[in-house]
Amino acid sequence: MKRALGFLFLTIACILGFLSIRGAMPFIPIFGSSMEPTLHSGGLLIVKPVEPRDIKVGDIIVYNVSPLIRDYYNYPPTVAHRVIEIRNVPSLGFRTKGDNTGEDPFTIGPQDIRGTVGDQIPYLGLPLLFFQSQQGLIFVVIALVLLAFFLYGGEINSGGRALHRKVFAPVIDEEARTNRVLTRKMEATEQRMNSTENALEKFAAAITEYARHLSSHTSAIQGLSEASHELKNGAAEQNRVLAAIMDSLGKTEATPKAPPPKGPQRPPDKPRAEVKRPRRSSWQEMHQAATRAGTTPGCARSQHPTPEEMASRNN
Repeated sequence: MKRALGFLFLTIACILGFLSIRGAMPFIPIFGSSMEPTLHSGGLLIVKPVEPRDIKVGDIIVYNVSPLIRDYYNYPPTVAHRVIEIRNVPSLGFRTKGDNTGEDPFTIGPQDIRGTVGDQIPYLGLPLLFFQSQQGLIFVVIALVLLAFFLYGGEINSGGRALHRKVFAPVIDEEARTNRVLTRKMEATEQRMNSTENALEKFAAAITEYARHLSSHTSAIQGLSEASHELKNGAAEQNRVLAAIMDSLGKTEATPKAPPPKGPQRPPDKPRAEVKRPRRSSWQEMHQAATRAGTTPGCARSQHPTPEEMASRNN
């Protein structure tokens, strides 16, 4: 409460000082020494209202200076000078001058008069004169702002946060919702990537296992191929052996019988009773011949028969 009252008092004082400089208050600071020793610089002059027609020559009046004249002649916004002449033609006007300066180069109209000089308070106008400069005005504004932040920093900060929440709450909520959606999508994507990675690992393991099986199958197929080549070679060798046996059998049957010997012939012996044996088929004969030759049908012989074996077979 005390902080609020102090800050309010300072603010009101600054506002009143600014308005007094602009001629909007019933008092003005005395600036310069144009009216000394009657009016002393730095004092606070109380303005007493008066009707323009009641003003007489010799009165000290307080009047406002128009912006054009102020800029052209470098006058302050409000001036207190003594009346030296009253003009009625073509309208009511007043000519003034300072006690220590020359005559003012313009005529004051009734609408610019604020009143006459009343009481004056020494040195109380100095703070108001400080406002009259541009540097003083900037300093006062900055000082008030800093004081406000010093006194009400916490309240201003909390109010700013509340205002920020109210203004940016929709944006913040939307951003939070978007972040949640993105988080869920990222989690789902991560799960899918993990499942895909597991599937790829399983697939790689299956490919490795299939490669091992394929390698074993390849070796088995190579073994079968080699066995098939060996069987083929054995069959060809068997066919050559069978062909040689058949040729040897054919030559034996074609050999002519020897002529009977000359001289006394021996009476023929009594015929023996022949034992009838079942006739063997040609396949059985071939099998027995191959057996005598040291081979069996369907198996390859490791080496070719020698000439002695072939001669024994022919006999």
